[in-house]
Amino acid sequence: MENGRFAKYKYFTHVMINKTDMLMITKSGVLFVTKGTFGQLTCEWQYNFDEFTKEPFIVHGRRLRIEAKERVKSVFHAKEFGKIINFKTPEDARWILTKLEEAREPSPSL
Repeated sequence: MENGRFAKYKYFTHVMINKTDMLMITKSGVLFVTKGTFGQLTCEWQYNFDEFTKEPFIVHGRRLRIEAKERVKSVFHAKEFGKIINFKTPEDARWILTKLEEAREPSPSL
């Protein structure tokens, strides 16, 4: 994806949101990925877990809300405080919320 820009991230799981969009979870954060017309994958936005200001939660049954530290894109754009991802079903939203919690758990020491 994006010429290996995310190659060092440790993949955990992902869920398809629709035919072209997916939410990918790594051991360090989340990425919203879009599949282009020719199959290329592009990261539209991402947050590291340390940027979360609250635990992710579900609103209106099938919407996952991720609240994160303030970001300012540029002088001409509004501030950003997180994202809401609309899933097809409440089950998809609950499943990915569980996976987010699992990915954030400390790895067991060997």
